[in-house]
Amino acid sequence: MQQLADILAQGQSQWPNKVAVADASRSLTYGELALGAQCIAGWLIAQGVAPGDRVAIRLPNSVRFVETFFGVQWAGAVTTPLDPAMPEAQFRAIVKRAEPKVVLDAQSPWEDIFSAAPLGEAVNRAPDDLASLMFTTGTTGQPKGVMLTQANVLTALQNITEFVGYTPADREVITLPLSHNFGLGHMLCNLLCGGAVYLEPGMSRVGRVLKAIESFGATGFPTTPLGVSLLLDRYREVFVERAQGLRFMVVNSAPLPPERAAELQAALPDLNVLVYYGLTEASRSTYISLTEAGPDRYGSVGQPMNAVDLKIADTGEVLIGGPTVTPGYWCDDELTQATLPNGVLHTGDLGHLDGDGYLYITGRADDIINLGGYKINPLQVERVLEQFTGVAEAAVVGKGEVCAYYVATEELDADVLTKHCRTQLQVYETPQRYIRIDALPRTDSGKLKRQELRQAGD
Repeated sequence: MQQLADILAQGQSQWPNKVAVADASRSLTYGELALGAQCIAGWLIAQGVAPGDRVAIRLPNSVRFVETFFGVQWAGAVTTPLDPAMPEAQFRAIVKRAEPKVVLDAQSPWEDIFSAAPLGEAVNRAPDDLASLMFTTGTTGQPKGVMLTQANVLTALQNITEFVGYTPADREVITLPLSHNFGLGHMLCNLLCGGAVYLEPGMSRVGRVLKAIESFGATGFPTTPLGVSLLLDRYREVFVERAQGLRFMVVNSAPLPPERAAELQAALPDLNVLVYYGLTEASRSTYISLTEAGPDRYGSVGQPMNAVDLKIADTGEVLIGGPTVTPGYWCDDELTQATLPNGVLHTGDLGHLDGDGYLYITGRADDIINLGGYKINPLQVERVLEQFTGVAEAAVVGKGEVCAYYVATEELDADVLTKHCRTQLQVYETPQRYIRIDALPRTDSGKLKRQELRQAGD
């Protein structure tokens, strides 16, 4: 397979009458998906879109998104998927930077688009040509345009399919945003292997998601640690009932606390619980089956995938090289040189490898709190706080002191929390202030926006 458009051609040839993608309103076979994408490609070329041009996709998780993604690839253009819920000012800033030739959104002339003459053959793209431009705000709020080549994406997909063991019999319910690599990758892996995907825009309608897991016959369900907590804490009984057909769940975007991994495995003993580690800049760099590895490795994010060169710098930072690593950031040579010297990604994550080469992430370099020369890892403090009965989530930042934000149904006694923390933490690591909030600020992929808490007033 040489380019992403080949996934569509393969599906059209091998499984034309098999369902490929569905949402709450409709479904398409591989043959129908290919025809729709080819019409979109024909329309784009008629609008003057040339190979390498960016085409922004501003659509929710839906059948239409998948048609559009493959239509852009079929036309030889660069997909630039954007969250339709992003603030208008951020959208305009990204459009100004990426300069897409076309923006395809809910207001596009879809009747005219699907009336266009279908483009019979995909525009040929080389392995080093750009496939996608993924804008990620991460936890800083500043959008970065991550360039991913055809080879970057296809190598990552091949690694994932081998690790998960996808087959044409697999069917996956995806609630993760397709504007991010985690959800997008799972959609592509399923279609690469002849499976089927059901798409839902997020977890806001949990009942519909759980119903789909059962009625669609899902064998897989990718989610975040936040999604695991939601299902176990609020919907455990119906989740366990509806999830009996699941073969695997993949958890990504943030560390899965070991106690949550144990809880999930106990709720569904036959489930294969899988964890990835990676960034948009280096998708799916390590992997582990927590089910196969057992409780002793519940804190690990696994071993490097095929051809991934992973090392720990003297500073403790995780460094990644290999064919899945981005060639750089869009129109930002300074950031590219700083983050990718000699093509090696400096992730900003701190971690260590054990004797068997399993990676353990211990935090973010820029999150470390420095108070009077003492170095405090907020992740360690948060995990201790979250063990306290009543604390659903916690986030720790430095504000001249160690300050802990926590989510709970009621105000908790600060002295009691301090006493709990002192059983496992040093005096200097123990928070001096506790602030209860309704919810921690997170990106739409579930990552904590720690900077917002640093800047928040009390």
